[in-house]
Amino acid sequence: MKLTDNEILELNDLCNGLVDGILTEPQKTRLARLLAASEEARRFYIRALALSASLCTYGNEMQVEAPDAVPAARWAWLRAWWWSASLAAATCLILGFVLWHAVRLNHQEASADLKTDEFVARLTGSKECRWNTQLTPLRPDSFVRKGQRLELIRGFAEITFDSGAQVVLEGPASLDVNSAWDATLRRGTLKANVPPEAMGFIISNPSVEVVDLGTEFTMIADASGAADVLVLKGMVEASPHNAGSQRTIVLHEKQSRHFAASGISNISDPEAKFALSTRPLTLDRLIPAAEYIHWSFDEAGGPLLHADAFGPRLSAFDAGLEDVSEEVLARIRTQGRWQGGLRFNGHLFAKASFPGISGTSPHTVCFWVKVPEDVQLSSAYAMVAWGVNSSKLGSHPVHIGWNRNPTEGTVGVLRTDYGGGFALGATPLRDGRWHHIGVVFVPGDDPSTPVEVKQYVDGRFEGEGKPSPPGTEVSAKFREKDVTKIGDEVWLGCRLGNKGPRKDRFRGEMDELCIADRALGPREIVSLMKDNKPPQLELAATGKAVNSSNAESQK
Repeated sequence: MKLTDNEILELNDLCNGLVDGILTEPQKTRLARLLAASEEARRFYIRALALSASLCTYGNEMQVEAPDAVPAARWAWLRAWWWSASLAAATCLILGFVLWHAVRLNHQEASADLKTDEFVARLTGSKECRWNTQLTPLRPDSFVRKGQRLELIRGFAEITFDSGAQVVLEGPASLDVNSAWDATLRRGTLKANVPPEAMGFIISNPSVEVVDLGTEFTMIADASGAADVLVLKGMVEASPHNAGSQRTIVLHEKQSRHFAASGISNISDPEAKFALSTRPLTLDRLIPAAEYIHWSFDEAGGPLLHADAFGPRLSAFDAGLEDVSEEVLARIRTQGRWQGGLRFNGHLFAKASFPGISGTSPHTVCFWVKVPEDVQLSSAYAMVAWGVNSSKLGSHPVHIGWNRNPTEGTVGVLRTDYGGGFALGATPLRDGRWHHIGVVFVPGDDPSTPVEVKQYVDGRFEGEGKPSPPGTEVSAKFREKDVTKIGDEVWLGCRLGNKGPRKDRFRGEMDELCIADRALGPREIVSLMKDNKPPQLELAATGKAVNSSNAESQK
């Protein structure tokens, strides 16, 4: 059973009431029925209650010197109440692990459809690295696959996950990259830096699992399975394995613990280990060349939308509003997220020439969007669209819009349709507020497979792609004779069909559209969102960035 928008709002109110302790008996009965009938409702419930528990723990522990166990009374009551509602046994087992999966589930839904060889991280920095030659060695800026094991014999390697979490591995070390949100340190030393957008990132080993709450910590694991955890900034939740009755504990800044099969204890020589963890480290990095095409929508009027490269004009990429009257032109300019913006009224659309967009090279699309609360399903397609030509996959449209199909996911979340699949986010966009959208397209090693699509909403990683259901229009291919009509053009505010733009139109506001000719990293997307300009960008007159390498100190 998929939840409607009204049911989601109702479920949110019921969860808030449960946390506040003000639910009436009829409301408890209604909540139990929703949970019993829908897996989506149970996932929502788990995320909401677990997040509440984490926030309560954070508030209670902020001024506490020693780490304490996470309060268990509330969770015991919730588990009993869950059983009394006659929910499935599998769901009860999930609830037993709620605390240490809380924030990760808030960002990433489990799905059997996801590919096992997808890219989930990237090598972004290194120093004197020597990799195990029996495994695939990493080159600067190379991608890391889900499930890949990294064996670093010596040196330092910085791995940036798609979630935005960043770890520096010190050799000799062995790390299993499980997903964009978690990794397993089998042995060696790891330092993790987790921005707010990646809160909930997990590092585990046989003795402990550490959930990061937007902070910085070090883990040192030995071959026996024991590990030292040292918190450098912020706080973490540490859940010991095989430790008898020990429960999850909260460690704050400058606190540390040793985790082993026998239990939890103080670490030996903590001052020396903290000193090693905070020493400056210089890493070599490569900033790949990139070209950014940008539309600010700051024009005071007229049908032309000027393109630039965050400075230099690029008139060849100017977009033009199609079939728009002077009367409509007077009403489509609006206050954007940054200066002026463009209002799409459900009929308006625009297009711009964009040489190369129909190919399969990597690129990233970022923009701000505001979708009205009362927008109809017919206005879901598409904020940005173009056609892609592939010698292996044929020709197909790419649409960035919001989901209108309740059988495939939550209505209103970010949705990207591409050849052979689609990706769904988690944040409802139909709330009348500005949201920053970033969609990254990464071609696979095999040209016969679809590209990988990674979505970011307000800087948070939300949803990799999955195959389209059989029979959907997403998987249908354009006829060859029609491809040239939309091949190297970007379309704004309309849906594409076999013969060009269809009657489906987007309704909402848009600002600061930017298309980069490579796969931007999560921290680059966040920087673009916050500063409205690419980070570390050196532009020539053509708007082309230059290759450069630099060294940065990691505190």
